[in-house]
Amino acid sequence: MPIAGFVRLRKHQFARQPAFGTKIAALRAYPFSGTPSVDLAWTDPDVDTGSIDPTAVPYHGAFDLTASLDTPSLAYNDLPLMLCGVFGGAVGPTGGPAYTWAYAPASTTVDDFDSMVYEFGDDVSTDWFQLGDGILESLEFTGPDGLGPLSASMSWRFGSAASSGSTDYPDAPVVPTAGLSVATDDAIVYLKDMSIFIASSTAGLAAGQITDALHSFVLRINQEIDQKRFANGDQTFDIDAYGRGARTIELECTFAKTADTVGIGSESDAWMSDAAVNRWVQLTSTSTVIADGVTPYSWDIIMPMRYYTRSEGEIGGNTTVVLTGHAFYDPDDLGGVFTSEVVNTLPESELGVAGS
Repeated sequence: MPIAGFVRLRKHQFARQPAFGTKIAALRAYPFSGTPSVDLAWTDPDVDTGSIDPTAVPYHGAFDLTASLDTPSLAYNDLPLMLCGVFGGAVGPTGGPAYTWAYAPASTTVDDFDSMVYEFGDDVSTDWFQLGDGILESLEFTGPDGLGPLSASMSWRFGSAASSGSTDYPDAPVVPTAGLSVATDDAIVYLKDMSIFIASSTAGLAAGQITDALHSFVLRINQEIDQKRFANGDQTFDIDAYGRGARTIELECTFAKTADTVGIGSESDAWMSDAAVNRWVQLTSTSTVIADGVTPYSWDIIMPMRYYTRSEGEIGGNTTVVLTGHAFYDPDDLGGVFTSEVVNTLPESELGVAGS
């Protein structure tokens, strides 16, 4: 028989579910790499059996369902899956065909999670996974030295598992969803199109651009998750709900040593202060690619932060300074911890409509 199962024929297909526990067919294929980890927690009982080898039947524990996925060239149309996956809140776009996706995650209340269904497999259609109730536990964006495309790393957590090759955990709806292909015309987020602004208030950001200094950055978002499983007689190991724990958002920037970044009155001076200094940072990207009419693809982030660490670095024979700030809840100026606005061409119908 011919060889089947080719690495290059793997696909990653997602959709936002209308409600927790309700899987739907995938709506879009994404240019990701990585594989899911499906651990059914088979465990040998620690009992006496009169044998030095396992004898008694093993049992299941709670399933551990994760996926570490990456993309080396982040597209503007990929961002809603990631930002909805980590923040939730049932965000939908406005406008069109240049759509605006606006995120302002709550700090003093709890946003509902957006749960995602994930289909993964290759050319062997009888061996596809269908993972439901997916959320992002961590998300990392990296803007590289050299001004190339941003990359993204995702750590997904899922609440249920099924497979096109499983008798006891069959796929429903059937996977893979046919007819989905990775887009051939997505606009890429490049560091060359980005600017950074830092000021002592949001009002000062417009005049606070840091020029000739930013080499690279890493934006990290981590969300602690409490997995809830209840004995409801449904005869599955599925997660029944998620609870939110602490969230951390941090920005690590590698800067050239300029008057803005080192010396009296600089960002390094704010780090080496007796009292924590509140700073507001804005990262904004405006693509050369037009989404519609005269409206370009774009991505804008604003967050209040305080510096926690500084380290030394070097690039091309020059020294650099690496400053890392942590976002904080700002009730008065920004009115939150993080805002993000993405302009792209992704309609809600290609992500999926979340329930309330």
